[in-house]
Amino acid sequence: MAEAKKTGVEPVLRADNLVAGYLPGVNILNGCSIEAYPGELIGIIGPNGAGKSTLLKALFGLVKIREGSVTLNGEDITGFKTNKLVQMGVGFVPQTNNVFPSLTIQENLQMGLFLQPKRLNERLDAIFDIFPVLADRRQQSAGSLSGGERQSVAMARALMMDPKVLL
Repeated sequence: MAEAKKTGVEPVLRADNLVAGYLPGVNILNGCSIEAYPGELIGIIGPNGAGKSTLLKALFGLVKIREGSVTLNGEDITGFKTNKLVQMGVGFVPQTNNVFPSLTIQENLQMGLFLQPKRLNERLDAIFDIFPVLADRRQQSAGSLSGGERQSVAMARALMMDPKVLL
């Protein structure tokens, strides 16, 4: 998005030279950088084991960043815990094990807004506008959904907090 850079728009999320990994001394990311601008959609493409999921988990505080920095709207958020990142406007959709199978679709969505329960009705309306099929099936157990349907519930749950950036 070179145009945004030219007009002086700041990135919503920026990662500079990230070095991160799961085990001490074993780095999966080695100098990884990325910028995401308002309204921009970014796809991270690569073979298995390339570090795509590790990058997203590092941005969301699930993998320790050993070097480099992450900023959200210009504020350094490197090493912040996930609950703080959610409060600041970072959403995350897990790739697997992404719903609470024993809960209904609506209960799963409520879990996405546990930090701001007074906004429940407002956010449910917004989410059901985006995912109308979820509104029709809100009382269905999430455990009975297909993989793609579970992914829709996981994305909807992450959107409940109306994040600034969605990983």
